[in-house]
Formats: sequence, C-alpha cells, structure tokens
Amino acid sequence: MHYFFQFSGIHAFLVGVLPFFMPTLLWQQGYRLTEIALFIALSGLAYLFTLRVWENLRSGKGSVWAVRASFLTELLLVAGLLFFQQQAGSGVTGLILLAILNGIYGCFYWMAQRLLFKSISHSWNSGQHFGNFQILVAVMLKIGIVAGAVLLEQSSFSILFMLSALISSVGVARTLKKKVVVEIDRAFSAPLTRFTEVFRFRDSFGSRGVFFADGLFLFLESYFWTLSLYFINRESLLELGGMMVVLAIAVAVLFKLVQTFIDRMAAIRLFRLAIILYAFSWLLRGVVDEALSTQQQYAVILVIAFLTSLFRLSFNKVFFDRSDKTNTHAYLLLKSYCSQLGVALLFMVTALFLHQVKPPLEALQAVYFIASILALVYFRYSWQSATVRADRAAMNEKILS
Repeated sequence: MHYFFQFSGIHAFLVGVLPFFMPTLLWQQGYRLTEIALFIALSGLAYLFTLRVWENLRSGKGSVWAVRASFLTELLLVAGLLFFQQQAGSGVTGLILLAILNGIYGCFYWMAQRLLFKSISHSWNSGQHFGNFQILVAVMLKIGIVAGAVLLEQSSFSILFMLSALISSVGVARTLKKKVVVEIDRAFSAPLTRFTEVFRFRDSFGSRGVFFADGLFLFLESYFWTLSLYFINRESLLELGGMMVVLAIAVAVLFKLVQTFIDRMAAIRLFRLAIILYAFSWLLRGVVDEALSTQQQYAVILVIAFLTSLFRLSFNKVFFDRSDKTNTHAYLLLKSYCSQLGVALLFMVTALFLHQVKPPLEALQAVYFIASILALVYFRYSWQSATVRADRAAMNEKILS
C-alpha cells in the first residue's frame, strides 16, 4: 500500500477523535457564530504564515520531518483543545491560541497530503485514487468520530489524549521505515518556491480567484455544516456521531458504484455537472431543519453528502491533472496560498454578516443560500479562453521553470 493511504487513514482517525468536534466544542464553550467565523479566519492566517516555514523545511533536508510534524502538531492541537475544554474556555486569548495551533497543524497536514497524493496519481488514475482516498477517509474518520463522541460525552479527556498520542506515535513510527522515507523524499523533491513567484503566476483558468473562493467553501463544509448537523441533532455529540456513521456507510457504497467511471468520463464535463449539483447541495442545506422528519433529514443530508463528495472528487481531479501541465509544486503552493488568504478575508466578512442575524440555524441557512450562488464561480475553472496572450505564457514559463 502506498504511504499516502496510510498517512491519510491515520490522520482521518485522529481528526475524527477530536478536531472534527472543534466547532461544536467552541459552541459549547459559549462562543457564537461570529466568534467561530473569526476563529476560522485566524486559522487561515496562521496556515498562511506557516507555509513559508513548511516550504523551507520541505526543500531542505527535512522532508520526513515535515510529515512527522503533521502528527506532532495534531497532537499539540488535541492537547490544546482538551485544555480549552477543561478550562471551560479561555476567553479571547484562548481562542486566538487555539486558532494558531489549528492553522499550523492544517498547513503541515494538507501540504503533506497533497504532495503524497500527487506522487502516486496521474491523469488516467487520479479519479480512481481520489475516490479510494475519499472512501478510506470516510470510514476512518467516522470510526474516530464514534470514539470521540463517546469519550467526550463521558468527559474522558485523559483517555482521549492517550488515544491520540498512541495513534500519532504510530504515524511517526511509520516514517522510520526506509521505504517510506524514500517515498516521502520522492514526493517532496522540488526546488524552493518563493512566495513572490507563486503570486506572479497567471493562467487562463482563473486559478487564483477560484482557489481564493475555495477556501470559503472548504470551511463552510467542515465547520458550519457540522454545526448545522449538531443543531439538528438536538446538540448531542452522540447523535451527531451516529448520523455521521450512517452517512459514511451510505456515501462509501454510492462512491464505490461510480468511482470506476470517473477516469473514463471527460473530466471537464463531469466537473461542470458537479458544479451545478454542488450549488444545488447548498440550496438543500438551506432547507434542512428540525421541522423535517428524521427520515427526511437523513435522505436530504445523504444527497448533500454525495453531491459534495462528487464535486470534491471532480474538482480535485481537474486540479491535480492541471498541476501536471505546469510546475506541480508551485501550483500546489498557489492553491494553499490563495485558499488560505480567502479563508482569512472571506470569513472576516462572514463574521460581520453573522453578527446581524441572531438565531444560529437561520443565520447558517442564510449563509448557505448565498453560498449556492457563489458556488457558480467554479465554472471559471472549467473553461479556458480561446486565446492566451503570448507574453503571459512567456511569463508563466519563466516563473515556473
């Protein structure tokens, strides 16, 4: 098995045990939606500044340590979350420190994951590999969520930390194997790319603007939608965990049925269809509430989960396939720089918007309706202008050579 899948599976379990519950834990500590939005914005800024540290470490002789740091910073985040929980919140200072930890961990985790994935994928198999990745993550994440929900409900904080420490140790231990070190070095081998070089990049796909918007959607999916499900499940972590397990099984089955067709289809056509369905999924999020029966809730949420996963698969296939056509590492860095800048700025705007709308579920539904329109920005990434100016092409060739 490629180390990428081992890395992803271990991290998915670790995320499920505690970091998955971060938005709900913040809510339990009395922080409102506006403050959670600001927390996300600060996490984006911390991620953005950590990118330079990560890039220097990766491009030097510390590629293996760049991977190990993803496990160590995640364990540090877990420790911070548990301390935060036991102290019943720590005011503004605690929120800022936790956001910084979250951003640092996010940088080490996501950058390592993207480079490891790119090292094993090509245009003819990226859809298949990403589909397998989504199924693996769904299963391991939900196993972690069940364990985390039970332990959190019992306030078993010391067991949560020891479990996270044990799994993190396993993750670090895997990097001691020579075969894994070779795989990591190969995946991380690229010259140092500077911040200024990344932001001088232009292409006819509108990559920078689309990546900027993508940061907003990634956190709407992982933080705000999780909060919506928490509210729908009567603010019960156990019920939330149970719902996520049922959804994971259903989505995994659906994906197993369709993933083999992904690489056979025209990637751009699938992507355009997925964008429409993704925008529709945000409309559906805007209508899910406690008034629906349990059966209706599960049915609608299952559709949302499947459409979101299909979009993420098709978007990532197009993204990784396009990264093959330029300097791959610089393009992956461009994605992180732009998306995290988008997270920082757009969630500050979201915080201002949420400050005006008081009932939490209604406020989130309003955000989802706006998101359904904004999602159409991804169409910009699905086409290329008929003519690309020669000077722009020459500049990109010089920048990314």
